[in-house]
Amino acid sequence: MLEDKDAIRELLHRYCFCMDEGRFAELAALFAEDGEWIAPYRSANGPTDIAAWLQQSVPPQPRRMHYVMNSIIDCDGARATVRSNYLVMVEGPDGPIPSVCGVYDDLLVKQPGGWRFQRRRLIHAFKGDMALRLP
Repeated sequence: MLEDKDAIRELLHRYCFCMDEGRFAELAALFAEDGEWIAPYRSANGPTDIAAWLQQSVPPQPRRMHYVMNSIIDCDGARATVRSNYLVMVEGPDGPIPSVCGVYDDLLVKQPGGWRFQRRRLIHAFKGDMALRLP
């Protein structure tokens, strides 16, 4: 159980680094084949759709950093639910600017290659300028 929780924390952190470094194909590979990424402004299904949507909507500038914290992980065999707080900072002319914060509501599945997101739902608590390309 502790090994699973460590592996899940690593998955949560890997998502942030991939997002911040624009490695959207790697980020999408963290999802199950039928995994869902759900935000208030758009949903994407499966790694191909998730990678394409992020490539389109997350520009390389301004730079951003995602932080995940206060994670509560409940494992039940090959499934887990996780709730975490998140904060996204974007690069501003005079330093970092808070962009958005809220809760990641995750459903995870354990597969032969390790833990994957079955569903990642972003719940915004407070939102400023996210510096995204949204429709």
